[in-house]
Amino acid sequence: MENKNNPPDMVNRIVYLLSRPWVLGAALVFVFTPSVKISEALESGAEFLRIDTDARAGAMSSAGAASAMGVSAISYNPAGLASLKHGEAALSHSALYLGTAHDFAGAGFSMPGSAGWKLGLSFARLSSGSMEGRTASRSRTGGYSAYDQAATVAIARKYGRYSLGGAVKYIESSIAGVKGTGYAVDMGVQRSLIGIPVSVGVAVQNLGPGIKYISQRDQLPLSVSAGIMYMPVAGFMLNLDARRYVYDKYTTYSVGTEYALYGGPGTMTGLSLRGGMNGGAGQNAASAFSAGAGIRLMNADLDYAMSPEGTLGS
Repeated sequence: MENKNNPPDMVNRIVYLLSRPWVLGAALVFVFTPSVKISEALESGAEFLRIDTDARAGAMSSAGAASAMGVSAISYNPAGLASLKHGEAALSHSALYLGTAHDFAGAGFSMPGSAGWKLGLSFARLSSGSMEGRTASRSRTGGYSAYDQAATVAIARKYGRYSLGGAVKYIESSIAGVKGTGYAVDMGVQRSLIGIPVSVGVAVQNLGPGIKYISQRDQLPLSVSAGIMYMPVAGFMLNLDARRYVYDKYTTYSVGTEYALYGGPGTMTGLSLRGGMNGGAGQNAASAFSAGAGIRLMNADLDYAMSPEGTLGS
């Protein structure tokens, strides 16, 4: 007798494969592998893609593979976009060195009639302002400007305890009128465990052919990250992340905490304190710590973060 049942849905098959323990185990082995030659000895460009776009995650030393949620998750683990319950918008501004600024704008919402799919859009730009040009003999040649920017489209969906997400980004870099362009793909998965207040997450970011400048191509900062989020008591969250930069051949580690003095998820008002510590190759003690705070008022969040950068400032 012919079986008239429909073949297994492709997405359900993917969820099943990702739920196997060996998938997470393989990711953790890769992330924690010491700095050996996993890929070609190439250093990456497009450094602006490493800059925090969310003050909440930035205050926790970028630990967000398992805890990133809402539209801000686009830059850390697109699977976190699946946590959206209603439309969201986010804006951030970071003041860096010598007048350089980093800005981010994002929006996320449920796709109508899509059975739970969420859509996120974001735009990030690093502006260096006007810089003074010099010849080899140190004489002035006028000024020039430089910028880097990326536009991203992301989608995500929940499947039981799993959240799956992906993103595609267009990248553009310009200095003194010379432009380079490229594209990249991000992928991620998050899962809440049964019986204990723990979530895990894995993300692959900046997977692409690189940015091409005329005849030269720079690799993107391809990374694989894995994280664990643990809530021992209500209102207190602990994050642990490890991120492997493939082309740069080093691993960074981040520990972040968040404590809700009052309020919390689902409330209209609240106040949270955050802190973080990171380490890895070339890390110095002066830049290992970060801190911040967040205020929620009328269901709107205002977050602030400070990340010292050693002798260069904050």
